[in-house]
Amino acid sequence: MAQTIKIPKPTAEQELAWSRAGVGSHKLVWDRNTRKWTIKTLDKIANADITYDDWQGGTKSYEVQATGGAAPTPDVQLKTRATEDPLADYVEKFGLQVVTDPQTGRTQLEGFTIDPKTGKRTTTPVPFYIYLDSKNQIQISENYDAIKSKAIADLKSSGKLDSFFQDLYNKKLISKETYNARNTAASDFNAALLGSINEYSRSVISSREFDGQTQAPDFLGFTQGLGGRGGDGTANLPTREFQDISKAELNNFIDQIYLETIGRKPTEEQRAAKLKELNKIVKQGVLSTRKIVGGEVQYRTTGGFDEKEQALKLQSKLKEENPLEYERRQAFGFMDELNRIMSGGM
Repeated sequence: MAQTIKIPKPTAEQELAWSRAGVGSHKLVWDRNTRKWTIKTLDKIANADITYDDWQGGTKSYEVQATGGAAPTPDVQLKTRATEDPLADYVEKFGLQVVTDPQTGRTQLEGFTIDPKTGKRTTTPVPFYIYLDSKNQIQISENYDAIKSKAIADLKSSGKLDSFFQDLYNKKLISKETYNARNTAASDFNAALLGSINEYSRSVISSREFDGQTQAPDFLGFTQGLGGRGGDGTANLPTREFQDISKAELNNFIDQIYLETIGRKPTEEQRAAKLKELNKIVKQGVLSTRKIVGGEVQYRTTGGFDEKEQALKLQSKLKEENPLEYERRQAFGFMDELNRIMSGGM
């Protein structure tokens, strides 16, 4: 016996998420499995999919064949759906969507928090984060610090933290000092962890890697490009990570190198010119590629702001452009060191 499924109009929240993702490169599509509107890129739309354009053109229902026997009750339907897709309830509860900011180009998982007083969704979307621990328990929250703590604790308890540090170091996302110390408090480690959790969260929702037909991807394996099914076709694509470095931090870096090299801070014009140059490097991010060569996984990275590299470049430039100031600063440095030694300092 056939059952008619009516397709409701998308909510304002869903249309907003579609608009933010980019209506020229994405479509709002009715998902027959979850019976919810979802967002797909143009190349992921199948012939059988019902798009919002189809809905506006009059396709507002479709029929499905019953498998026999009495129609399942709503409770049974919910239990079946949770078994097939454990994320379904979370997606529905928080309105989770992968969205792209058209102004910044940043793509992230977003949803709506629940007002504890009313039990209803708030109206402003916020970033959400997902982590699947080593016991296959799903953690979903808008509180990044909670997910971060869970991820670090789980990587430690499962003995995978060293491998995670190795992977980040191979990709040049953390310094050698951070890698050797296994410093989870280091700023470069935390920036890389945030990027990894963001990418994992997006992929989990957009490609439904937790459905009943595939095994949930391991977080570490996913970050290495080895885990999961790669259901969205991105497993072997290059990745670009962005460093969280503020204007104030870059200005302090520039001032410090000027003081150490020629004994003075830069002029406003000099600082602005150097800041523009460094900002461009930061905004380009770190591009990572992965391929298998001779039975091993090899990573190549380009770009990104490397403090030591940029310090050497700026020092060399200042030395060349300001030879007298450079020599004077070195002389003062020598005298300071000599006085320190003569006074008994080490």
